[in-house]
Amino acid sequence: MTPTALVTGASGGIGSATARDLGTDHDVVVHYNSDRESAESVAADIEANGREALVYQCDLGDPDAIETMVAEIREAAGGVDVLVNNAGLFYTTALEAATDEEIQRTLRVNLEGTLFCTRAVLPGMIERGEGRIVNVSSIAGTRGSPSDAAYGASKAGMLGLTKSLAKQYTDEGIFSNAVAPGPTKTEMYAEERRPAARERSPIDRLVDPEEVAEAIRLFATTESVTGETLTVDGGISL
Repeated sequence: MTPTALVTGASGGIGSATARDLGTDHDVVVHYNSDRESAESVAADIEANGREALVYQCDLGDPDAIETMVAEIREAAGGVDVLVNNAGLFYTTALEAATDEEIQRTLRVNLEGTLFCTRAVLPGMIERGEGRIVNVSSIAGTRGSPSDAAYGASKAGMLGLTKSLAKQYTDEGIFSNAVAPGPTKTEMYAEERRPAARERSPIDRLVDPEEVAEAIRLFATTESVTGETLTVDGGISL
């Protein structure tokens, strides 16, 4: 039976690269918030590989909507075998200038959305006796963010969650790990910030989304690694 992966924030960037990568041997739920056209394009590529793809819109700041999404995935595909918590927000706003809404929305989507998605899929994984959870954090979570404290806090929280899940559920056959990308060539990483990132990088370039997807695949298929964080930043953190 083909496993099903739910990739949040899969309409672009790391999420779309991951959905396409896993879509070579998984059925994939392509989650998006606002860009349905891009999500449908990702799904079409997966289906061209002979796999099933569902496109699902959901506001990850709404726990009730998340529960409904996962219930409908269970009905349509039998459940979620691999959860990739990738969706995230980044405002690039210094803390003293950040609005209440910016801070709350960042924490709600990046951290609470990850928690609620994970909570929703866990019963099915426990029932089946296996599952894979991959949290897409950031080097802002391991080193802090110089431009968005709320973002750094949310991504650090994801790393703590990853270890907690590993401690709680590995004996249930559920492996939880995290990937911490550095500056990556996506729309989220603005063009004006890229030259400085390249100067800091030993590989003299930004990481490609497909390279992060390779690391996510490792954790989506592992049968031995749990509670770990893999940094994918071209050596910036060295």
